[in-house]
Amino acid sequence: MTEVHQPQIRRKKNLSPIWILPILAACLGLWLLFSYIQQRGTNIQVDFPSAAGIEANKTLVRYQGIVVGQVTNVKLASDQQSVNVSIKMDHSVDDLLRKGAHFWLVTPKASLTGFEGLDALFSGNYITMAPGTGAKKTHFEGQFEPPVASRMMDGLPLQIIAPQRGSLDIGSAIYFQQVKVGEIVNFQLDQDQHRVIFDAEIESRYRSLVRHNSRFWNTSGAAIDASLQGVKVELESLASLLAGGIAFSSPEDGHPPAPDQSFALYDDAKAAKPQQRITLYADDAEGINVGAGIRYRGVTLGQIEQVNLTEQGVEFNASIDNRYASFLRSETQFSRVSAKLGLDGLEHVETLLLGDFIRIWPGQGDSAERFELLSATPQQLENGRLFTLEHEQLHGVSIGAPIRYRGVTVGEILDVALTDSGVETQIWLDTPHHERVKINSRFWVQAALDIRADLAQLTIQSQPLGQLMAGGLSFSSGDAPVADSAQRFRLAPDRDSAFVAEPLRFTLQAHALNGLGIGAPLLYRELEIGQIERIALEQGELELQLSIDDEYRNLLTPSSRFWHHSGVKIAGSLAGVEVQAGPLPTLLRGGLSFDNLDPNAAPGMPEHTHVFASRNAAMQPGEPIELFLSAQHPIQAGADIRFQGHNVGKTTQVELTDDLKDQRIQAELHRRWADQFRRMDSQFYLVSAQIGLGGIRNPETLLLGNHIAVLPGSEPELATQFNVAATPPVMAPFGDGLRLVLDQQRLGSLHIGSPVLYRQIKVGEVIHTRLAEDGASVDIELQLMPQYQHLANRSSQFWNASGLNIDIGLFSGAEIQSESLETLLSGGIAFATKDTTTSENQLNDGDRLPLNSKLNSAWLKWQPLL
Repeated sequence: MTEVHQPQIRRKKNLSPIWILPILAACLGLWLLFSYIQQRGTNIQVDFPSAAGIEANKTLVRYQGIVVGQVTNVKLASDQQSVNVSIKMDHSVDDLLRKGAHFWLVTPKASLTGFEGLDALFSGNYITMAPGTGAKKTHFEGQFEPPVASRMMDGLPLQIIAPQRGSLDIGSAIYFQQVKVGEIVNFQLDQDQHRVIFDAEIESRYRSLVRHNSRFWNTSGAAIDASLQGVKVELESLASLLAGGIAFSSPEDGHPPAPDQSFALYDDAKAAKPQQRITLYADDAEGINVGAGIRYRGVTLGQIEQVNLTEQGVEFNASIDNRYASFLRSETQFSRVSAKLGLDGLEHVETLLLGDFIRIWPGQGDSAERFELLSATPQQLENGRLFTLEHEQLHGVSIGAPIRYRGVTVGEILDVALTDSGVETQIWLDTPHHERVKINSRFWVQAALDIRADLAQLTIQSQPLGQLMAGGLSFSSGDAPVADSAQRFRLAPDRDSAFVAEPLRFTLQAHALNGLGIGAPLLYRELEIGQIERIALEQGELELQLSIDDEYRNLLTPSSRFWHHSGVKIAGSLAGVEVQAGPLPTLLRGGLSFDNLDPNAAPGMPEHTHVFASRNAAMQPGEPIELFLSAQHPIQAGADIRFQGHNVGKTTQVELTDDLKDQRIQAELHRRWADQFRRMDSQFYLVSAQIGLGGIRNPETLLLGNHIAVLPGSEPELATQFNVAATPPVMAPFGDGLRLVLDQQRLGSLHIGSPVLYRQIKVGEVIHTRLAEDGASVDIELQLMPQYQHLANRSSQFWNASGLNIDIGLFSGAEIQSESLETLLSGGIAFATKDTTTSENQLNDGDRLPLNSKLNSAWLKWQPLL
């Protein structure tokens, strides 16, 4: 019997591969669901005052420059006073959407403080945010301006309080020593709305500059202070002028400010300085106004800030610079200073414009804050010393004018009185400065405006406006013994006059001023050593009184010569134009120069006191001559007289004779060569430009004008009058070369200088042309060069080579001949020689030969051995 076995069923523990795909699909679906939920972001709502500049599906939300959201919807809020802006935010900023987060709209803005939101010009308006730190939320309030906290970086926050805003705005700079160290980030009214609170931030690298006792002031715009002390314009920077700004200073003894400390904002730097407050009392306020200065030795220490009427009289609230707080002692006195008219003149004339001022007389004792204002100077003056100054006239100073030593006021003028010899001035110097006055001290009037100008620079030094009105004196000290009150001192008109000795004075004569004036400089080799002090007309001639500084008096000798110093010298020639400018004073006022003919002469007064027209005329004195030239040929004064191109003289004056036919020319010849050109047979002739086909002779005269040439004579007798020929005399340009005379019926195009050719080579030239004695022909004188004179003899034939020779025959045709291009243009003579030169056929100077009108072709075939 078959045994039946039961099957055994076993379960597999491993997952079947068929489930792998469903599991993967489920995981992928879960991941996609998570990613969708995560990337979907968060929907938030931001309420803005208006929807200006915000558009749905267009306006983006940015954080740190990265787009983190977009506006999806804009609708009016239920209260109809604002708008609800729905924004879909990226999931990456979910953790930033907490309580305290801020949202604001960024739009392009331009103001005087700068530009903001320029990137919105290209991308459009956008919303930016600042993260919060509280609990998460999705409903926020939006703004159109960034919150103060967003403007703050890691610098020092400050709170500055001012009575009014002025021109300050968000972004206005804060300066320290004119360097921008921070800016205003916000401003608002305080709770009682009587003050403006500015929130500011100082950059972290400058936070140590702010101390608990720092003082801030408004630098907006420009502060202009015009007074007798001058005109003062205060401007922190161009940016603060346009956009407003704040500056501050910090004393060195300060410490860092407390976290909640606020600072007051002063109107200007002057108000911000530490001041000592005092009170002055008097019977009346006549002449004393708000702003009246409180002075000591000409220095303003403070001013009157307020005038109050009381039952006993008036009280003046004043401020004194903190640096002078030591003056405020119980025995210190204050007196009123006002203008007074007396026999000695007007005292304190500057007070006529701006009212009286107050002078302080320091004393001893304990510190004090209340003082009596006296109506006159106290009876007991400070310790010091009285000195007397003498001068010829009052040099623009008045009673009360300050006395200065090295620019510091050390005293004042007490009295001015007339005396028989001039003016006497009493001055008072305070202790201990009176000991600086020595027996050799010099006193001078301090110039209100000192101008020094030359070609290198222009320097203008001006005193303050108050000193311009009141004047002032200065003095020098030294190592000599101290002077006492009995010594008198001379008062000089300026500092230079105080230290110089009496100058050397003398008189010169001149025909014309040529721009000279009083004060014109006297120069020695371009160094100014004196000036013209007086100009007068005496007996038809100008007299010039000059002075030379004492240190240069030894430069003057009996051989000194003076001339007009031209401010600008222009020399022109064919080589170029040279312009030389003199010192600035001579350009403006003219001037004189001088030098010595004999450099070794001993010092002394000059023997020749006439002023020459130029240096050449003064230093190269010539021998005068008189020339006569036909009036038909112009010549100018100043024209050169030349010998072979070298300047040997100059014309000085040209005038017509009484019969109007000639010109009388006054001229000078250089003394070195004068005797050779003043001989009886010397020849003078006019040199002018001659223009022809052959070129231009003497072309320089086209630019510089005609001049006169001279040939020295040989006669021993000298003369002073000569006639000037209109044409040059006959001259032998080739020395001892052979001179011949050719004869022809007409001159043609020949002229002086026309070439003489042998085989088309120049061997001489025409030196003179004239009519023959019988008038029937023309004599043409020529000269051959010495090295070529053997080429001509009695067998030679000369012909006119000018122009073209044209022969036309019926059967031979036309033949055109020209010796050379030069003879074609300017004329010329050619010759040929048949026989060799011997002693029998040689030519001598002055021999006459015919000049053929045209060439015989047979002559060109001659071949003599010369």
